[in-house]
Amino acid sequence: MTNIGVTDNGDVAGNTVLVVADDLTGANATAAGFARAGLRAVTVGADQGPDVVAEFASRFDAVVASTDSRHEPPERAAALVTSVIRAGWPARLVSNRIDSTLRGNVGASTAAALRAVAEESGRRAVALCAPAHPDAGRHTVEGTQLLDGVRLEHTELAHDPRTPVRHSAIEAIIAEQADLRVAHLPLSVVTNNDHQLAEALTGAVADGADVVVADAITTAHLRRIAHAAAAVEADEMIWVSVDSGPASVALATAFGVTGDSAGAPLLAVSGSATRLTRTQLATLRADRAVTVVKAAPAGNAGSVVPDVDATAHALDAALAAAGPGDVVIVATVLEDGDVADISADDATLVPVALARAVRRVLEQRTIDGLFSTGGDVTAALFTELGAHGLDVELEVEPLAVAGTFVGGPWAGLPVATKGGLIGSTTTIAACLDHLRQAATTTRRHVRAAQSRLSFTTPLRRTP
Repeated sequence: MTNIGVTDNGDVAGNTVLVVADDLTGANATAAGFARAGLRAVTVGADQGPDVVAEFASRFDAVVASTDSRHEPPERAAALVTSVIRAGWPARLVSNRIDSTLRGNVGASTAAALRAVAEESGRRAVALCAPAHPDAGRHTVEGTQLLDGVRLEHTELAHDPRTPVRHSAIEAIIAEQADLRVAHLPLSVVTNNDHQLAEALTGAVADGADVVVADAITTAHLRRIAHAAAAVEADEMIWVSVDSGPASVALATAFGVTGDSAGAPLLAVSGSATRLTRTQLATLRADRAVTVVKAAPAGNAGSVVPDVDATAHALDAALAAAGPGDVVIVATVLEDGDVADISADDATLVPVALARAVRRVLEQRTIDGLFSTGGDVTAALFTELGAHGLDVELEVEPLAVAGTFVGGPWAGLPVATKGGLIGSTTTIAACLDHLRQAATTTRRHVRAAQSRLSFTTPLRRTP
């Protein structure tokens, strides 16, 4: 999966959904909806920093971050929404997941989401507010939210000790915290023909609406609204979903966001200069179609230390062009002529620079498995990628070990590693074959991860 968002020329691309939820229960339920739609979805707790959102945004189809801000002051809730969107951008769809009974900071969070998306995308952001959750008995009629057919203020929610609901008119609830222009999409239009529905949405946007509140009493209504919105979205504007979960799933589907079931490339990293490693790489290149990236040396004459920026740029381009299951190799030494005398200081710097380039790319690109050869570069990769260890599965061949990362942002990633003087001429190929099989098994399951960075800016205040 590649999340591209809004490109420099104004086109919308990518395959990522970013949801900001005001509590963890709602976040989990929303993520479950995306999972049912075939997307790899993950929730991020409010005790995690924005850096975790950024890490997950490159690894999952849908990232649902809880801010735990339902009962926070409006300005605090708005700041947390902004923080998540900035961390998770770019995204094809941003959703402000609100409570289905409209408790909390509906207006403040919506205004913040619109501002953040507009700033990040360079476009006018318009909210499509469809808070109905038909399967849970939440319906929107005449711009009013109903719980099992009853106005919210006539239910026990009126006596909620923290956020009592005084009324159920969505426009009025938004206006309590935000100065936004609201238009209404009534049920008579939602149930009309496709042309009339799209025309109504187009008119609301053209008239300057910041928020379009849509009636819905069935999931089919939400799907109709979403498909109409997808047809209306234009180069100069972008939708932000404000809903209780189902409308975001419907919008993602209408926008063509799908789960990445085909997989991603494999990455092989070689920091070994041994003759055996060169032979193994040559055998692999002769037998299979692989993409090779030679680590670019730094600019100073005679340097063998990879230039991190140049190497990362070349590797990023190679992974972007690679298809599912393809192999991309980045190496410091490929041919006999690449072998050079190296000082002790440079011998220390080479694996660190190579690993750093790899990390920069993996923060943006998804891979299905990582192979490394050379003890120093393997150690550097573990450090740079924040892995706490390797959950060892087996020896592919004697002294060539396979398993998965434990801890860190890439926890659960299939990994195979060997020393530079280990194996036969086909050992690298055997390790890559194992990684491909392991990826097929684990692709749908991505273990929980923590960022390698310190949690200096949690989404929620620590008591």
